[in-house]
Amino acid sequence: MSYPTPLGPWFVVQRLNYGDETIAGGGPPTDVHMEYYQHAEDGDEMWIRDKRRALLLMSIQQAARIAEAETAEVRCLSSKKEAQEFGRG
Repeated sequence: MSYPTPLGPWFVVQRLNYGDETIAGGGPPTDVHMEYYQHAEDGDEMWIRDKRRALLLMSIQQAARIAEAETAEVRCLSSKKEAQEFGRG
């Protein structure tokens, strides 16, 4: 298995979810978490909390198209350590 490098990075589409719950009286959200885009099959959720199931993309163009359509951001992985964070390696 190869790993991402600065010359051959991998890309993850992610977004910050503020959750639905807020503290009574208009306080800040209590369930703030990062969600990751995954390849969704029939009935599956497209956004998940589990980094290990995130879709890793090799094309910045493809990642950017998904991020733009989903109002999300692209994270660039360029090392083995970053790949391990996503359960690869």
